[in-house]
Parts: sequence; C-alpha cells; structure tokens
Amino acid sequence: MVHRLLHASIDRDAVYGSELTDKLKMNEQCDVLNHRHRMAQQASRSSVELYTNLFFKGKTVEETGYVTQILQNGFGVLIPSYGIEGVVYTTARDAAAPSVLEYEQEAHALVSPDKKSEIRLFQRVRVILQVDDKPVSANVSSMRRKLSLRLIEPIIAGLSIEADELKALRAAKKTKAASAEEDGKIVELVAKHPEQIQTI
Repeated sequence: MVHRLLHASIDRDAVYGSELTDKLKMNEQCDVLNHRHRMAQQASRSSVELYTNLFFKGKTVEETGYVTQILQNGFGVLIPSYGIEGVVYTTARDAAAPSVLEYEQEAHALVSPDKKSEIRLFQRVRVILQVDDKPVSANVSSMRRKLSLRLIEPIIAGLSIEADELKALRAAKKTKAASAEEDGKIVELVAKHPEQIQTI
C-alpha cells in the first residue's frame, strides 16, 4: 500500500485507481488493513495458547527457567526448552492476601520481609508447568484454561511448592509414565501377534 502511494505521488503519469489520491478512501482502507492485522495477531496468539495448553494438558513438567522481568505481584520466567514465558505470582490472584515477597525498587528485585530470600533479574529458577483446571477469572468462559507456573527453587516459604505436594506430583507423574509404558507394551504385543486376539 505504501509503495503504491509513494509511486502515485512521485509519478503523476502512473495508472492507478483514483482511490490512491483520495484521502478519505485511503484512511478507510488503512483502518481496514490495521483491523485485519490486529485480528490476525490475536488469532495467532490464541492459536499458540491453545496448542500450548493441549500439549501440557494432564502433564506436570519440571523445568529450569530464568527470571526475565520483575513485577510488583510476581516475576516473569522464560523456559528456554519450550520457548514459553509465563508469570509466577507472589500473591493469590483471587485473594487479597499480602504478597510473600515485596518489590524493592532500588534493587529492582522481589525480597522477602526478613531479607533472606530474593528474586532478581536473570536468576535461574526451577518451576512446575501445569494447565490450571480453574477458569482464569469469573469474566472468562469456563472453557478457557491457562498454563500456570509454580516455583520449586529457590525455596521461599509461602511461595514455593511444599515438599509433600511436590513429592505427590512427582509420584503421580511416575505412575502416569508407568501406565503409558504398560499401554505401549500391550499395543506392541497386539501388533506382533494379531492372530491371538479374540473378537468379542
């Protein structure tokens, strides 16, 4: 569009439609193009979110990440192995509970009230990735789920996953893996000996 406008304004002999010299029509055309561009961006982001949630649905994944931004109510984490960026919240999103970590503006860090624990930019952390089964908020359809990140390390009281809960998550993960392995063996056996399968 821009190249055509430039060409039409530089070369008056160029054969283009009259709409290229009409300001109102050009303004309307640019508004339509900008609207379509925004819609395409939103569709792309929604598609990535959908397929990310489908990939992680029913899984509990422990990964190493790096703090990429410090917020007043949490911190952003980049997980390089999946190319995913998410937020670990230091407060419950639906409650008005006080934050476990306080934002310290001079240091641009989140620091515990006793000053023993802190989260800084580019710090290495371990997190658990799960698809949250609860709706994002009351305003959003209950069909929409969100990938949640929960802190494992560094261990910060009130923020990191408790040892018992982490042990239970790991045990459930091992049980699922064993079940999937057993299913794989059954499928392999059926594929090798189809004649031994009895029809019901």
